[in-house]
Amino acid sequence: MPESDQDWITEYRLLLKSDAASMRMWRSQRAETESLTRQVSELTEENRRITAEHGQPAFHLGKRPETPEEFDAEVRLREIERRWEVELADRKHRADLAFEQSGLVRRAEGVRGWALVAVVFAIIASPWVAMIAGIAAQDFSLYVTPVTGIGGAIIGYWFGQGQQNDLRPPTIANAPTFTPRADLP
Repeated sequence: MPESDQDWITEYRLLLKSDAASMRMWRSQRAETESLTRQVSELTEENRRITAEHGQPAFHLGKRPETPEEFDAEVRLREIERRWEVELADRKHRADLAFEQSGLVRRAEGVRGWALVAVVFAIIASPWVAMIAGIAAQDFSLYVTPVTGIGGAIIGYWFGQGQQNDLRPPTIANAPTFTPRADLP
């Protein structure tokens, strides 16, 4: 720690010189950064142009069609390619839906499981609570019997619905099959 006023002044001057050196270095680096940014944008634009040039549609036959048969073959190959692209997109969409639905099924099963645990815990804990509260057995049974009956009926209906309407995610095996177009003469 500085001990005198002169030491504090010296410390402050050193700090100002350090800040000034940092500012000079930042200014020189800023010019270099701007230059590099310009170069990156130019290279990115050049890359886009080259990609666009190479992105021209290639012929499926490997060469430009010249005869009517080659034109027909090229058209059929492009149509098949479009169909497969649509089929691939459809399968991806079905897989996404299947994943989403399986998550919903798991969540519903989890809620049902926790509800069952809560009801079982309530049925097991209620006699203990009644004994601690000092409720007579006849009075307790008058209150608990209808509650457990109604709770059992509701849970039985709820779980019965879950087993009746089996929520199975759609699979690709259940997807419609690809029907190729009849070849024209």
